Amino acid sequence: MAEPGRAVRRGRADDPLRRQRAVGGDAGVPRRGVRAGPGDRRGAVPPAPARPRGDAVSGGYEQDRVPAGTIELEAATRSFRVQADAGRTLKELVLRSGARRKGVRGPEEVWALRGVDLRIEPGETVAIVGRNGAGKSSTLRVLAGIVPLDGGVVRIGGHVAALLDLAAGFSRDFSGRENIMMGGALYGLTRRQVEERLEEMVAFSELGEFVDLPLKAYSSGMLVRLAFAIVAFLDADVLLIDEVLAVGDGAFQRKCEERIAAQVAGGSTLVLVSHDLSLIERTCRRTVLLEGGRVAADGPTEVVLQQYVRLLEGEAAPVRGTDHLAEVAAGTTGPVTGEDEA
Repeated sequence: MAEPGRAVRRGRADDPLRRQRAVGGDAGVPRRGVRAGPGDRRGAVPPAPARPRGDAVSGGYEQDRVPAGTIELEAATRSFRVQADAGRTLKELVLRSGARRKGVRGPEEVWALRGVDLRIEPGETVAIVGRNGAGKSSTLRVLAGIVPLDGGVVRIGGHVAALLDLAAGFSRDFSGRENIMMGGALYGLTRRQVEERLEEMVAFSELGEFVDLPLKAYSSGMLVRLAFAIVAFLDADVLLIDEVLAVGDGAFQRKCEERIAAQVAGGSTLVLVSHDLSLIERTCRRTVLLEGGRVAADGPTEVVLQQYVRLLEGEAAPVRGTDHLAEVAAGTTGPVTGEDEA
């Protein structure tokens, strides 16, 4: 019997979405029906100032303006401001502030994308390669709608599934099973759709009894299994994957590759960022090489990977077939010499 004047809580007690709100999953946001008073810091924190992004056309993210599975980047530009030598102590910060007033340079602008034009057709399998800082991960985040452009336009058609960060969308306090429920909801599945696919997702992850343990007890390899188990059963027109498969073991990687191949055979478009050149050769027919935020090469995977390896080696000599590519990328072999070619 509820006490007079006390609200009766209704709904399923095992609802992970309700549990997340109850433990503060919406951090910093007052729950519905709770007024932020003068002493409530949640209501006193002002919003962060927005960084200018240009007009309504430039920097735009246009979804479903092109056929499902199609990706277009038009004059895409994105930069970040970076402080090369940030102070670690209060004294350093004060001294640096005084130095700036005397004309010392402040934060520098680093270009992640500089006027990139790219079109990917439905059903294509495309890898993006490049040295660290070339703009690979930034490109995927732009395509996923996570990072806005400073200029240019991105157009993408259909439902997008992005596997970019193992921690994204997960709660460490909830079990793997509960995180599957929440992850499916974040990707746009209804509760009924998630429940229908739940056991398949659990079986695909091969987590066994660990699926009912909280994520705080998971290793990075177990997180990969959980994250990919969700993405593997989505009805996605576009798959965006960034390096995460490198964390899993070999057997599970092959299982993921087979699942990706099945989704591509069903018409999905794949964009993959990886330093594993063997994986790229097996998975992608087309490769884009980025250098300094620009497209340096775009074409058949074998041809572009050879250009990439020459870039890593720092010379223009041809390389010894595709088996040599992975060795160079992994740093297990030196530059090619005339004797090697013979």
